[in-house]
Amino acid sequence: MRQVYVNKWCETPNTAPSLYVYSDVIRPGYVLHVHTCFAHNPERAANEIITMGIIDAGREIILRSRAGAIAKEGMSALKDFFVGEGDKIFAYFPSATGTDPIELHVAGVLLSLDEWREKGE
Repeated sequence: MRQVYVNKWCETPNTAPSLYVYSDVIRPGYVLHVHTCFAHNPERAANEIITMGIIDAGREIILRSRAGAIAKEGMSALKDFFVGEGDKIFAYFPSATGTDPIELHVAGVLLSLDEWREKGE
């Protein structure tokens, strides 16, 4: 059964255990087709880096990393992507400080593995 998936995760650098923001882990038997993914830091300075990716079996797979004015307050993934069961999405803000939020926004469709296989993507 397909489910619309829209969620936001938020941390505060002063109280977060790290400068990462993580999505929920994808449940067994499902695949998430991500249509939009946005990493947001409203108080970001122009020279600070933002990195986003997937945690797959404990290793980081980088989807995009940007610094400079190009990523002013945040950064989006350039294309759709899939996240498999047991994996999660991350956004990393290595220079974030203070009490301003660091956020990860994700929108897509959650598919059962059977539906995903039928779709052939």
